[in-house]
Amino acid sequence: MISRMLHAVVVSGISLAGLAGCATTDKNPSAQLEGANRNLSDQLARAKNDVDACHRDREGLNQRLAEALRAADQLRTQLASQPAPVAAEEPAPGWTAVPGGAMIAIEDDVLFASGKAVLRDQAKKTLDQVASTINGTYASKDILVFGHTDDRPIKKSGWDDNWQLSTERSLAVVRYLKERSVSTDRLVAAGCGEYRPRAKNDTDSNRQRNRRVEIFAIDPQSRTGRR
Repeated sequence: MISRMLHAVVVSGISLAGLAGCATTDKNPSAQLEGANRNLSDQLARAKNDVDACHRDREGLNQRLAEALRAADQLRTQLASQPAPVAAEEPAPGWTAVPGGAMIAIEDDVLFASGKAVLRDQAKKTLDQVASTINGTYASKDILVFGHTDDRPIKKSGWDDNWQLSTERSLAVVRYLKERSVSTDRLVAAGCGEYRPRAKNDTDSNRQRNRRVEIFAIDPQSRTGRR
C-alpha cells in the first residue's frame, strides 16, 4: 500500500514537471511552476500522512497480537498447572456414586419395626454385607449414616419427635457397624427427621420412600475436613 502511494506521488511529479516544461511558452511560467510545486508538496504531505497512519496501524496491530500471544501463554500455563481430573470411582454393587465416594439407601422397614430404633434380626444380614463393603472397597472412606423419616408426627412411640427417632436409628446402625469392625474414627451418625424427603409426603408410597437410612462412604476431605 505504501509503495502504491509513493508511486502515485512520483507519477504526479513527472506530470507536473511536464507541465512546467510546456509552461515556458506561457506569459507567466514562474507562477505556473510555483503552483505546480505547491500541488506536488501537498501531495507529498498527504502521502507522508498516509504512510505514517499505516505505520501507526501496523504498530497497533503488532501490539494487540503480542498481547493476545501473552494471554494465550498465560492460559496454557494455568491449564498445565491444573490437576488432572480424577476419574469417577465405579461404585460397589448396590451403591450409588456420589461426589467423593458412594452411597447406599436402605428402607426403614428392612431395618426397624414401625416407630422403633432396635434393629430387626433380618437387618443384621443386610448390614453385614454393608460392613463387608465398607471394610473392603471403602476402607479409606469416612462413613456417614443419616436417618430419615416421613412427616407423620410421633404419637405413641415415645420419641420427642421425628428428629430423635431418625437420630436413634442412625446410632443403631453406627453401633452395629462398629461391632463389624468398622473403625470408630470413621463413623458419623446424624438424624434428618422429615426434613430431607426424597418425595412429597402426599401418599403412602412416597412416605415409605422417605423412611430410610442412607449410608455414605466419603473421602475424609470431602465432608469432614480431616487429613
